[in-house]
Amino acid sequence: MIRPFRPEVCFPETLEVFDELVEFRHDLHQHPELAFETTRTCGKIVEKLRAWGVDEIDTTTVPGAVIAVVKGNRPGKTVALRGDIDALPMPDNSDNPWKSCEAGRCHACGHDGHTTWTLGALYVLTRRRDFPGQVVGIFQPAEESGGGAAAVANSGIFEKYGICEIYGGHDEGTRDKGVFGFRVGPAMASVDFFYITVTGQGTHGARPHLGHDPVPVAAEIISALQTLVSRRVDPIEKAVVSVCSVNAGNYNAPNVIPAVATMSGTVRTFNEDVRKLISTELPRIAEGVAEACGCKAEVTYEKQTSAVINHPLTTKVLSDYVRKHFGDDAADENFPISMGGDDFAEYQFKVPGSIIRVGVRDEAHTFSIHNNRFDFNDEVLAMASTLFAGVALERLEALA
Repeated sequence: MIRPFRPEVCFPETLEVFDELVEFRHDLHQHPELAFETTRTCGKIVEKLRAWGVDEIDTTTVPGAVIAVVKGNRPGKTVALRGDIDALPMPDNSDNPWKSCEAGRCHACGHDGHTTWTLGALYVLTRRRDFPGQVVGIFQPAEESGGGAAAVANSGIFEKYGICEIYGGHDEGTRDKGVFGFRVGPAMASVDFFYITVTGQGTHGARPHLGHDPVPVAAEIISALQTLVSRRVDPIEKAVVSVCSVNAGNYNAPNVIPAVATMSGTVRTFNEDVRKLISTELPRIAEGVAEACGCKAEVTYEKQTSAVINHPLTTKVLSDYVRKHFGDDAADENFPISMGGDDFAEYQFKVPGSIIRVGVRDEAHTFSIHNNRFDFNDEVLAMASTLFAGVALERLEALA
């Protein structure tokens, strides 16, 4: 049975502004923005923060980002909360009144929810100033396209504010609302993309011997790439090599052998040595197969994000808070590792940090993330805002 909404476990402050948070989330969902082009989103975040009395706000250090600081009433350490704010380049096919009004853009990963619960946490902190130190809210662009977390991490704000720990969350459609998933160590895989262009010589489909057909060469490359995981990677390691796009010729010209075939795909793993092996061997295989067949392969290999490795201390902090304040049944320990990626790893290179999974599933929310009918579950906002505000408050007291 799906859990009901539980206002009794939430900070009263989150309930005070619950309707405001829902309205804000719906507005973001209606107006999704991509990558670093998040001007409207940032403006809305700043508008809300200023209305709540937050006056230390930075929108210039990292283009497309908002860095907001809420100070306590005495000296202490600094912890950070991260909410990613960008959307996906895909249509919104939901039936919600607040569905996207931007063609080909959709908050299908729930970042509108992440942004809003981070705002909710900062609201609590503005009303509970009796704590040491400060909390930095990082509203980060370009998680989906990559580069957003790196831009923030390399901007100097960790050093400027003395951030010593960072916490983040991701909505999870496979878990019920009110359930939080935790995992120490490897949690989300590294993400790399590859692009292969196979060039041969086009000819008539009835005279293949007069050209060099790149289509079977592309097929041969696809098959050969699968041996990377099955025969080159240590079987106890985890890795994925997926070719996700293949294009060649003209569908309406079935008697023309094309001169070019293209393909693209992704590589996922948790081990940097495995990542290095695949990034070296994948081009070698593609180029070798093509050459053996009289064609040429050009390979572009792009490393996007590193694996998310949750720190034992910060993961325990999150887990302990959930158990203490929400109940043991709200904590899903050893949440399965995911081959999905997140650029949160850039922050973990700087300081201890963890991402947790925030369940959003109920009878009205059954679609997975990255589905064009997915919509974030508003009932989760108060509980998630409570979690991140509460963790920040307890950690700052413990670190003082």
